[in-house]
Order: sequence, then C-alpha cells, then structure tokens
Amino acid sequence: KADIDYEKCVSCGQCLVNCPFGAIADKSQIFQVIRSIQSGEKVYAAVAPAFVGQFGPKVTPGKVRAAMKALGFTDVFEVAIGADLCATQEAIDFLEEVPEKLPFMATSCCPAWSVMAKKLFPEYANCISMALTPMVLTARLIKREHPDAKIVFIGPCAAKKLEAMRKSVRSEVDFVLTFEEMDGIFDAKHVDIENIEEDPEGVNDASTDGRNFAVAGVAKSVADVIHAKYPDKEVKIANAEGLKECRQLLKMATLGKYNGYLLEGMACPGGCVAGAGTMQPVKKSQAAVNLYASKAKHKNSNETEHVKELDKLVY
Repeated sequence: KADIDYEKCVSCGQCLVNCPFGAIADKSQIFQVIRSIQSGEKVYAAVAPAFVGQFGPKVTPGKVRAAMKALGFTDVFEVAIGADLCATQEAIDFLEEVPEKLPFMATSCCPAWSVMAKKLFPEYANCISMALTPMVLTARLIKREHPDAKIVFIGPCAAKKLEAMRKSVRSEVDFVLTFEEMDGIFDAKHVDIENIEEDPEGVNDASTDGRNFAVAGVAKSVADVIHAKYPDKEVKIANAEGLKECRQLLKMATLGKYNGYLLEGMACPGGCVAGAGTMQPVKKSQAAVNLYASKAKHKNSNETEHVKELDKLVY
C-alpha cells in the first residue's frame, strides 16, 4: 500500500492524474454544494480563469454562466478579477521590497508552489509574496457586496481545497470543486450546456493579463503593472513549471543567481490549465484562454474598476 508523506506533500494533485490505476482521489464537496443550493442559500460561483473551453469547444463563457444559474447558483464571478487585484498587489510589494528588503520575490498564487517553497527553504519564506491569491481576493470581493453569500470556487486545482481550509488566511471560500466535478453535476442534472441559451450578463471587469493567469502569465501581469507606472524600470523574470523545475529555480535563487528577480512558479507543467481537475489537453486550453483574454476591455491588471477596492480587501 502506498502512503502519502505529508511532510513532503504540497497537495498539487499530480498523483491523481498520474496514478496508473486511478486509485487516488481527493475529497469532494459536491454533496455540500448541492445541499447549500437546495436549502435556499445564496450560492455564488467563483470560476477560475482556466475555465475557458473546459466544458466543450462550443461552450462559451455565457453558456457556462447560464448553466450555473440553471443549477441554482445566484451569480457567477470570474476569478480573473481577483487575479488583477493579486497582480497589482504583487507589483506594489515588488517595488517596495526588492532588492532593498528582499533578494528576490516569488509569486503567491499557486498554493502548491508556495507551500513547497516554504517547506524546502523555510529561511526564505519571507521571499514568497504575501499577496492574497486570486481565489481569496475574489471571494472577499463577493462577500463585501453579499455578506450572507456562500462561495464555491470552481477551478482546475486540487491544492485550492487545502488553501480554502487554511486557518492562517481567512479565505471566505466555503466550498471548492474542480472542473471535472462541476461537469459531473451538469451531467447528473441533465443540463445541456452546449445548447443552453447564453447569459449575456457578466459581473466581471477582468483584464487580458488577469485572464492569462491560467497560462503561467502571473509574472508578466505583475511586470505589466510595474511598466504602466514606471515604463523604464527593468523587471527581471524567471519562470518554472512543474515541481522539479520549481525546486531547481528556488535552489538557484537561494544561491544568489536570481537576486532582484520576480520568480513565477507553477506546480503544473503548462500552468493552471494543466491542473488535476481539468478535462482537455493543455495546448487546446492555452489557445482558448489566450483568445478569450484578448477580448477583455482592459489590457493591464491595474486598469480595472475593482482595483480601487484593493485596500478594503487586504485585512
């Protein structure tokens, strides 16, 4: 019998994907979500930027919103709006702290990457950005407007289930489902998501950069915010995808190779679109996300309406 070494586990979920017998599963909250909707509570869906194309090539964001509402969700928010807030906060922190206070700064939004960094290199834990993740910032934004809301984060990631429960951060997220679990709910309720009439209403003001968080676009989004304010400032970036590469990147950073750099780590090779709860090939997802992101009203994360609320959400 295989045992998980919890001293080393960072909840990336790759074991779920790679087990040849399909014998590993994470804990599902489908039952709790359904009961919450059935009991008449106001349940809001916060959908991760990687959602584009996950439910089929013909399923537009408007059809996803309509299908969610048909299931009983009160409304649907894109977590890309929280990604914009996260990028803006990390840009502020980077300008204030690197290199004067910290030798380098690492992005915070991938929980598996940040947990691994803190476990392997605890003496450099303060170099991991303290910015709240897009999931948490979106949830707090919803709760500010709807204090009695129940919030379901729907995304590609198994690690978010652990993050939502972490006591060190009040996440405001009540339940976490993967895209795969959400697809199972659509099937069980016989929601014809491909042919449902689109819901044109969007409560989202996300940027191109915010939506591109799903394809390992975090560091670029942060750099774009910095360049918008300081066009001549050089921002050095180093990226790693997959935990093996992430570990090597951090090792080199602790040895001084990346002083003054912004480091982006993604536990899943390809970014969030390659998460354990996704349902389509990475390349297809990347193309779908890029196309959808290009249609956003704003280019940079600091241009959105929600950014002015950032100070009220970080507490």
